Amino acid sequence: MAPASSRMAARLADLSHAQLLEIAAAGCEASTTVRNRADAILAAHKPLAQWAVEGVLLSSDLVPHLLAPLQLEDGAAAAVCSRWAEGWKATSEGRRRLRKVAFDFPQDLLGTAVFDMAVVPGDDERLVVRSGSTAHILRRDMSTSTSFELPSIYGNVVASEEFIYANEENNEVYCRTHDGTEVAKYEEQDKGIGYPTLAPGGLLFCSLFAVDAEDSSTHDQIVALDAQTLQPRYRFGQTMLNDARGMAVVGEELFVCDLGNDRLQVFSLAGAHRRSITGEWKRPLALCFLTDRLYLVEYADNEGEEGELIDPLQGRRIFVLSLQGDTVQVYTHPVETQLFEILCYYDGKLLAPVVDRVDLNVDGILAFAGA
Repeated sequence: MAPASSRMAARLADLSHAQLLEIAAAGCEASTTVRNRADAILAAHKPLAQWAVEGVLLSSDLVPHLLAPLQLEDGAAAAVCSRWAEGWKATSEGRRRLRKVAFDFPQDLLGTAVFDMAVVPGDDERLVVRSGSTAHILRRDMSTSTSFELPSIYGNVVASEEFIYANEENNEVYCRTHDGTEVAKYEEQDKGIGYPTLAPGGLLFCSLFAVDAEDSSTHDQIVALDAQTLQPRYRFGQTMLNDARGMAVVGEELFVCDLGNDRLQVFSLAGAHRRSITGEWKRPLALCFLTDRLYLVEYADNEGEEGELIDPLQGRRIFVLSLQGDTVQVYTHPVETQLFEILCYYDGKLLAPVVDRVDLNVDGILAFAGA
């Protein structure tokens, strides 16, 4: 019996040129393999004219227009030649758009109102998850490599290649090894401490706030601690900040969410105030920095007299900002849930926990490519 391919060839031989062309075009549209095969045959038997190659495909004026419509998944185009690599880089800005992607996060770590994430840097990048009073270190396949208990149910977490830092509700911040062994501890008297943030030069920045909300004498400031010993080095920002929240280190600067003033305050790593940034966003709650972009989430606005949110979009948006503070993109979560107070970049994805507006428990993790 003749092979099926031979029988198909015999049947196709009876078709007209127009009918064969229609089938070929449909096959190229439906199958990448067929399209690649067609491109190879065309390149061998019907190469582009030299004028088209030099005047169009290698034109410094036209290449950016050819590459601009391509998406991130078309990155192989950058490897065609040096001219296309330059064109790809020149048009890359338009491809940096947050796009939701799948992320298989362990469901048993959700369902808590106390939640934070941090990344252990290095070749073997791992994800640290604080779920209640337990810290879990997850491998790339989301299996747990290590877990240990923390002193309290409340707090944030940040990680280095050697240590994990976590603040606790009793005004303390701890430095631990990855197996949970305590290395150092710092305690504040009569002040709350939160949002630990690592910086170059062996620094750990934390926000300090008054435990008594009516005590404005200690509201708010940043303390710089030695990241190895947790001994205090200096403090700053007391006259500038009103409810300091999440922070991000950008080069030699520290960006601080100044929630009460609806702005970002920018300091040098030595504590000198550089500038303030405002925008269409309000009540900045958390920041994440990547390459040359800041990613910001807002605190959900207070409820109005009838129990409704003053601004129902606030707390559901991720703002993508340039380092100058210009809004590049706004992603709005489409369902009536609220973004949590952290953002984390892990394994090529921007991670954003979401909470239920009623019980305020973290019930899911949004993941985005394109950051």
